Amino acid sequence: MSRRNSKMKRSCLLLFLMLLCSQVFCYTFEELKKLPYKQTAFYGGSFSSELLDKVRDFEGNAKSFLSDFDNCYEYKNHVLTDAEKAFFTEYFSCLPEKLKACFLEHVYAVYFVEGMRYGGLTDFVFDENQKMYCTVYFNIDTFQYTLDEWFELRDNSIFTRTDDANKIKVECSREWKAFLHVLTHETAHVYDYINHVTPYADSFEEGQRSDSVYYRYWRDNSHPVKEFDSKLLPKFSFYYFGKQIPFSKASELLRYISKTPFSTLYSAKNWQDDFAETLTFYYFWKAFGLDYRITCVEKGKAKATYCLSQNKNVRVWDSLCEELTGIGGRP
Repeated sequence: MSRRNSKMKRSCLLLFLMLLCSQVFCYTFEELKKLPYKQTAFYGGSFSSELLDKVRDFEGNAKSFLSDFDNCYEYKNHVLTDAEKAFFTEYFSCLPEKLKACFLEHVYAVYFVEGMRYGGLTDFVFDENQKMYCTVYFNIDTFQYTLDEWFELRDNSIFTRTDDANKIKVECSREWKAFLHVLTHETAHVYDYINHVTPYADSFEEGQRSDSVYYRYWRDNSHPVKEFDSKLLPKFSFYYFGKQIPFSKASELLRYISKTPFSTLYSAKNWQDDFAETLTFYYFWKAFGLDYRITCVEKGKAKATYCLSQNKNVRVWDSLCEELTGIGGRP
């Protein structure tokens, strides 16, 4: 392909994705299936149920899609070393059996990316027979960060300014790597897309409202019901994508989340991350004894603390989490 045609193709894809980002919910679910980037053919190759066979080079349409979607053109492919392949396989073996089986059966392609700000991204696609699969993008840096380091990076990214004396401190694990969270979280998204745990498909059908239990806590995909809403939620975004708020609001946010059925502030942004975060941290607690404790530190002193294991509101999801992980409820 000539350089001129290549530039034209990239410009058309960028225009398409910009239009998609602003009008995606104007499509019905059936119309969405027909979009180019929702086709497995867009990514090439063929399906394999073997974990490492799913890993592909981050190039071509996959790279163009994610780069344009995030408006970041510094992303690079990462080729896994033998040690990294072993690490990926080892951490994958730690997942609940239902999630592992779903991942192996329904993930079409896995990409490891250098330069991502966030941990991972999962999207759903369809083959020529309209069978649903998922594509998953992982930030290779999560192989290096510990869970504590990664959560501190994430949870402080919503504020305009932080420093050592004024920040969110996180206690979860200094031993496990951040990839444990990213892998479990993204695999939960895969399970959700395939099994429709959340009513995400309702967003594509005007006036459609299923009988999902999530409507007890959410008005729609990104707005909690009034009882569990906060005026601060639309004012910030994670990983520096969009708005940030002053750190002076941190204590208020911790008090807010402690009174909701949302596991983390990240899970309070939309119902799909609500499911993924809650399932992930339930499994962390039951399988590895890992809690999620965040402290608002102001002028070097602890001002407010939120501890997930002490938030009894989250236990409304215990039966669902038990079913999916195979591990009984909290003590």
